[in-house]
Amino acid sequence: VQVSQVEFSHLTGEQIAGYIASGEPFGKAGAYGIQGRGGAFIPSIKGSYSGIMGLPIFEVSQLLDFAKVART
Repeated sequence: VQVSQVEFSHLTGEQIAGYIASGEPFGKAGAYGIQGRGGAFIPSIKGSYSGIMGLPIFEVSQLLDFAKVART
C-alpha cells in the first residue's frame, strides 16, 4: 500500500469560485488535478506524485520486478 498526503493552502471564496468556474474540478477524484490549475493550491505533498495522479508508478514497477514480470 502506498499512501500519499496532499496539503492544500487556505483558499478564499473568490479563488474557490474561480476554480469551479474553470470547470477543472469536474470529473476528477477529489475535485482537483495536481497536474493542472489545482496544483497552484498545493504547497506540499508527501509520498508519490504519480500515486496522487492515480497510479504509484515506482511502487508498481517494484512489484512487477518482484513478480518477475517481463516488461518491454
